[in-house]
Amino acid sequence: MELRASIHQNIRLMLKTFSLSYRYDPTFGSVVNKFQASTPPQKRSERIWRENMREAIQKNLKDMLQRYETRIVVKDVIVDLKPVRKKGNSAIVNVAVEVKGQLLLGRRENFHFPDSEFAEAAQEVFPLLIPVK
Repeated sequence: MELRASIHQNIRLMLKTFSLSYRYDPTFGSVVNKFQASTPPQKRSERIWRENMREAIQKNLKDMLQRYETRIVVKDVIVDLKPVRKKGNSAIVNVAVEVKGQLLLGRRENFHFPDSEFAEAAQEVFPLLIPVK
């Protein structure tokens, strides 16, 4: 398998693995699922709550990449919560993830996730279900 494709698969695996679900390493897994179907606390701004959620996901991914993906040096991790899209009585928030860094193997090229070379990864967002009041 090509190096970049392997790294892309590993990032997707990190994002889609539930935290605490890998019994040999409870620190492996994304907190994205922690926010699944959660609602903002009362008496708090939804904007602040969403920003805290975005920062938690971003920090978690950056930590995991530094720990589990040693083939790249991570320069930046960007998490964007796309606008809410209503679906029935609930709303869907898409979480878009971008990783910028440099490959440590070979010619030390720049690395970007998602990369347009990998059409599947370039379109990938991770939906969160957030109930609407």
